[in-house]
Amino acid sequence: MTAFGASLRYEFRMQVRKRSVWIVPALTLVLFVLIGGSLLRDLFDPGERPLDPRTAVAGLAVQLHALLSIGFGCLLADRLVRDDRLGVAPVLDATPASPAARLSGKYLGAAAATAVPIAVAYFGFAAAYAIDTGRPVAMAWATAAFGVVIVPGLLLVAAFALAVPMIMPAPLFRVLFVGYWLWGNLVPPETMPTLSRTLFHPLGGYPLDALFDFHGIDGEDTWAGPIAGATWNVLRPAPTPALAWLSIALLLTVSAAALAGGHALRVRRIR
Repeated sequence: MTAFGASLRYEFRMQVRKRSVWIVPALTLVLFVLIGGSLLRDLFDPGERPLDPRTAVAGLAVQLHALLSIGFGCLLADRLVRDDRLGVAPVLDATPASPAARLSGKYLGAAAATAVPIAVAYFGFAAAYAIDTGRPVAMAWATAAFGVVIVPGLLLVAAFALAVPMIMPAPLFRVLFVGYWLWGNLVPPETMPTLSRTLFHPLGGYPLDALFDFHGIDGEDTWAGPIAGATWNVLRPAPTPALAWLSIALLLTVSAAALAGGHALRVRRIR
């Protein structure tokens, strides 16, 4: 087995068995059920305006992504620096395995394991909706939404969660990350400069708009494109399918750059 494959498998198995990986999203889901009552009513008791499957699973993806990604990033904040703290990093560095391959395996393995509860929650709600409405096509839309809306954002969060604690304590990163997540995703662009609804929007505004034609449960929300009176509108071109894929590519590129930066910093430290 390659160093990359071995690292990925080990990190996944170790991370997915941690109780905190399951407890944190479980508690967040309790909060979601308590404060997200309107969304759940729209999904399972739509009244005279039933939602089509595409809109239903897209709305669910936004809600769960916005809430569960906070815990996701906080859980991953110590994965890279912990090897140094426990004293195992010098032992791993002495092996012939490529440090870059080990880091890539750690990144993908730990991120995938921490995302398992998010996937379970999302597809669980989507399956409940599909069964309740008798619309199995919802699962196909849910799979697409998970791949193009949730996964790129999680990969971005994971990359920064591994890299940034190399230059600051993990607890401080967690505090700053929560602040960034609220600022960059939930603050209306009209009120202050924010990355919300730009090509770099980690909640996937452009894929939601251009690929899912999603404008909120009520059809009145704007997820991408220029906004009157907002700053940074240069990063908000009118949404198209091509720009949706560009947005995904940009998120993945920034993720790779953050991970590469963390790797370069660590290599410099051990020399």
